[in-house]
Amino acid sequence: MLNHTLLARLFLIGLGGFGLYTAASEMSATEVSLIPCLFHLVTDLVCPGCGMTRACLAITHGHFGEAWHYHPFSFLIIGLAIGMAFFPVWFKNAWSRCSPITRNVLAVSGIVLCLSVWIHKLWA
Repeated sequence: MLNHTLLARLFLIGLGGFGLYTAASEMSATEVSLIPCLFHLVTDLVCPGCGMTRACLAITHGHFGEAWHYHPFSFLIIGLAIGMAFFPVWFKNAWSRCSPITRNVLAVSGIVLCLSVWIHKLWA
């Protein structure tokens, strides 16, 4: 059965493998097009996650400024995946020790930050 730890490890293995493939074939992150974004196809607007794949690949190539430009949340996603893949018990205990108010504040803050990045991309 799939759990958070296994999914985080699969994500990191897939990202590392695809990062090695793009580096070996000398592809830049801008040349990568894996799955078309349904939100973009329907609305012709960028979605809140647009640029995340390119940002994660740019991180695997060591282009951190480029990754930040594509999507700043990529650093958080990769950091959380590394934490969940290698320190799952610590992450679970840390989350369990948080009060429900703290959990809600973290969730709402994440949503507000994600929407802020999206609005910035829409106006840029």
